[in-house]
Amino acid sequence: MRGKTLAITGLCTLAAGLVATNYNIASTSALDIERSPIFYVDLDNLTYSNYSKDNYEAIPSYDSLDSFLEAKNSNSLGTVYITNFLYDGVSSVKTPDLDDFVEAGSNDTKIKDLSIKVINVNGAGDYEFTGKVTGAMIGVDTNNKSGEINLILNNASLDTDSKKAPALYVYNKDKNYTDIKVTVKTLTGTNNSLEGGKLKKVSLIGSDELSDYSKYYSGDALTNYESYSKYYGIYTKEQIENVLFATVQADNEDLRDGDPYYFYKASGAVSSDIDLYFEGEGALKITSKNKEGVETKGNLTFNGGTGDYEIYAQDDCLNTTTASGTSGGSEVHNDMTINVKSMLAKVSEDADEGDAIDSNGKLTINGGTIIAIAHPSSPDAGLDSGKGTYINGGTIIATGNMTDAIESDSKQKHLYATFNQKIDADTLIVIKNTNEKVLAAFKTDRSISNLLYSSAIYDGEDCKIYTGGEIDGEVKNGLYTTINSYSGGTEISYSQAKGFGGMGKFPGEIAGVNKQNKTNVYLIVLISEVVVLVLVLLGVAVFKNRKKEE
Repeated sequence: MRGKTLAITGLCTLAAGLVATNYNIASTSALDIERSPIFYVDLDNLTYSNYSKDNYEAIPSYDSLDSFLEAKNSNSLGTVYITNFLYDGVSSVKTPDLDDFVEAGSNDTKIKDLSIKVINVNGAGDYEFTGKVTGAMIGVDTNNKSGEINLILNNASLDTDSKKAPALYVYNKDKNYTDIKVTVKTLTGTNNSLEGGKLKKVSLIGSDELSDYSKYYSGDALTNYESYSKYYGIYTKEQIENVLFATVQADNEDLRDGDPYYFYKASGAVSSDIDLYFEGEGALKITSKNKEGVETKGNLTFNGGTGDYEIYAQDDCLNTTTASGTSGGSEVHNDMTINVKSMLAKVSEDADEGDAIDSNGKLTINGGTIIAIAHPSSPDAGLDSGKGTYINGGTIIATGNMTDAIESDSKQKHLYATFNQKIDADTLIVIKNTNEKVLAAFKTDRSISNLLYSSAIYDGEDCKIYTGGEIDGEVKNGLYTTINSYSGGTEISYSQAKGFGGMGKFPGEIAGVNKQNKTNVYLIVLISEVVVLVLVLLGVAVFKNRKKEE
């Protein structure tokens, strides 16, 4: 049963006050009541109050694993409490950090424990956060919980000050768990920010099962697996059953550098093992220090047609994963739905790769001004999906170097232009209809190979595209929201991209391949073109030599 937040007035308010007086916030079992409790959390002072913004007190803190386990085992953990570590169900720290010694050939096995202040949420209810904190994260334990958890941001700012910890991590060992709904809400007129990194891979190959997994490795991966085998078996098979985070299973083709076959990780500044919802009328800025902006192993939904979002990432800005069970069950392609007032999703130019918005299931955009900017040089797209992209409303600008088909039964028309020559950074791009009416103007901050445009005012007609020229109007995030005048410019040629469905494609790529394969195929195509060019040149040279001999 989902808990309900009740609006209580009059005598009900008095009754709630009497109940709150006797409400034991130190006991999780007290959350079995029908209504959801309300907690106000002051990030500036790490204090909190329940049911009213009066009588703030220090959030209970557990500095050691022993004191934490004592409270946990006696079922006396607070509904809100602080630890100096992220508890995974087995140990107080995530050690070792596998990526640190297999990435970039560092082979650094001296892994530091993850030490960060964690503000833990441990039950259904409304949690309103205000103020600013650095060097901390929010951890939400949804295991065996039911009802609703609403994380309400009221001018809240949280920065982990670490590349190794997400700002918000909603965790559950069951990726398909639906007994609880977690929503991040922004209050009207507020500005909020979450900045964090990536909780890297932690092996879930049992110390008593190491030999069983060597069959999945070959070549350099097998060499690394054998070299670092003691770092894979950090837990026994029995201990792994107690892990509170969702388990990820790697495909054989993903086993690079000796990656673990089973592991847990949280790849985004905001990460969730289950479905995650966003709504509210405020503004929220999410910045990733390492990898993705928002990553979920469940569905990701932005609700309500309100709210202003900015997501900056070192990989995909928004990503829902393709999940498979540890028992080898069928894959689950998680969907993404977006209906906001505005959203900017921008991949950093310093990143190695990244789609702006990437759903491994369906991607549905129902409303809002959406600007999706992929990495400028990697084979990635502004909009990318594994099971189809649907545009039903809003104004959308998406750029990248790859195209991904928009489904024909979308409710709104779109123009998908692939340019004959790559457009340079800081170039004004203007789209006109055949009557020379300006439909859209956008100034790109990076070089792009294609541009997707969709809007309610676009009816699918043929268009002309211009670069440069003189424009007068108001601009936000590169998109001109009002255009008073435009003149000049140079008309450029383009082709209407058809796309190939699935993950962002170029001609010849099959659907469903992962990013590493996308890059590999991309390189193969480039190498093939070079080989063909060399063969042509050799042919020309041979032809000329024969002419001379004649």
